[in-house]
Amino acid sequence: MGGDIIAGVMASGIAEHEEVRGLIDIGTNGEIAIGNRDWLVCCSASAGPAFEGGGTRCGMRAKTGAIEKIEISGSGLKYETIGNAKPIGICGSGLIACIYELVKNGIIGPDGKFHRTRKDDRLAIEDNIPHYIIAHANETETGADVVITETDIDNLIKSKGAVFAAIKSLLDYIDLGFDQIETFYVAGGFGNFLDVPKSVAIGLLPDLPHEKIQFIGNSSLSGARMCLLSEKAFETCTNIASSMTNIELSTHQPFTDDYIAALFLPHTDRKLFPSVDY
Repeated sequence: MGGDIIAGVMASGIAEHEEVRGLIDIGTNGEIAIGNRDWLVCCSASAGPAFEGGGTRCGMRAKTGAIEKIEISGSGLKYETIGNAKPIGICGSGLIACIYELVKNGIIGPDGKFHRTRKDDRLAIEDNIPHYIIAHANETETGADVVITETDIDNLIKSKGAVFAAIKSLLDYIDLGFDQIETFYVAGGFGNFLDVPKSVAIGLLPDLPHEKIQFIGNSSLSGARMCLLSEKAFETCTNIASSMTNIELSTHQPFTDDYIAALFLPHTDRKLFPSVDY
């Protein structure tokens, strides 16, 4: 249990309410806290750097020139970049949208593998690794294609699987269902650009009514700022730290089972994602 999740809990106000609420801070580690004013539990799972632009060929942080939105339809592929600049790479929200569009349109299967025999001008194979061209070289700032590879998709599925498995394992540990959570707060560097339906559809976020999922930006930074500006806030943060119970997932066998089950789009158990129809 570290300072990031403690500061996030304080910034989100979870510990002030009677209703059970959750916080998901998505970064290199997926940190989750659930509770209310009477009790708090938390856990952490290694999600890897994929959602922050690392570990993918054309990944980058959410800044000017990053592709943040992608749509694929019969008329072709459309994308939007942060700042409406020429594309440089793809940030986390763009990668999530890309995976959703690829599986929805049958370009990849639920296992994340490309259908290699598909006739598509954007689909290419290099060194026996398929990749899909999001932006052609003549459209980009760098003069090189912006692509997503099958290896990228595999890394992203592992990342989203770790986050979802951590959420599910923590809820199972405290014997609660997803429907018993009043609000899920999502924190992280790309939260403001995240498409909730697409994040649910790939199995990153739980399949809940979308109004229950709220973005709160960088909750760790917000909480730290509150502590610096207020002695009362610092005392609150200290109380949260002393009252929160940490569940160590590395020694919690159900997490391993949940993780393996989550290495699929959206999940091997489709009953967990009733709204997903691709």
